[in-house]
Amino acid sequence: MKSVSSELNTYLNTEKSIQSCDLYELLLPSGVNYYFADRDTNVDYMGHSYKAVSAPIVSRTQIKTSGDVSVDKLTVTIYASKEDTIMGVPVLQIGHNGGFDGAVLHLRRAFFNTTGAVLGHVDLFSGECNIKQGGGLQVQLEVKSEVQKLNTEWPMRKYYPQCPYTLFDADCGVDINRFKKRCKVVGVSNYNTVTVNIGVPDNEYNSGGIEWLSGALLGQSTQIVQSVNGQVRFISSNGAQPKAGDECYIYVGCDKTPECCRNRFNNWSHNRATPYVPRKESIQ
Repeated sequence: MKSVSSELNTYLNTEKSIQSCDLYELLLPSGVNYYFADRDTNVDYMGHSYKAVSAPIVSRTQIKTSGDVSVDKLTVTIYASKEDTIMGVPVLQIGHNGGFDGAVLHLRRAFFNTTGAVLGHVDLFSGECNIKQGGGLQVQLEVKSEVQKLNTEWPMRKYYPQCPYTLFDADCGVDINRFKKRCKVVGVSNYNTVTVNIGVPDNEYNSGGIEWLSGALLGQSTQIVQSVNGQVRFISSNGAQPKAGDECYIYVGCDKTPECCRNRFNNWSHNRATPYVPRKESIQ
């Protein structure tokens, strides 16, 4: 059951000719928000400007819902040229970088009065995005509802020599904001090796993460392979290369051992490593 304001409810029940459009809110994993509408003019609503002029053309499939325990899906197709950008980076390049994977999309239907002002909206769909396919001037996103998170293995608690928790998740309990640092690239040695303007202790950022906030890799979140000699080497899905001045977040990694948990994060109370339980390979 979807709820609307009393003003919008009256409008929908009395008006014979209704003006409406879809509003898309896209939240990238890097924290960048992007707003666009399938209309011929921009829409200012809820403190945001939903772009329609000089913006990508967006279409979607019909929303399918079911009373069964199943994952509702929506396919959104973005048609863009090289002039269509997010934070200065072409939309299609962000898709190629993997910047849309893990993004959250909110779809709303907005309704307008005779003067063109928005009366209100109806929330239609919300879910997590993955790149379905892309090429040419388009990229397709498959959006799955939050129900997909119910698809977890059972039993949840398993025993391994190393801690089974993911660093910074709810079970781990470490606050990522304590260890995430914003920095700027000051040197580029290779397409996946950079020097940043903060201290990078040797090996402390191994298996950590880097989230790009600007530049050619905007929207990409990937793993740091190694930090050594003040440089950070990361996994890159393509040959796009950062430049001096690009900004990013970096955060430390964890090797899942009790020593790392205790000494680096002071989080021993949450550690679930069982170092004396043999691996499956040992038993076999």
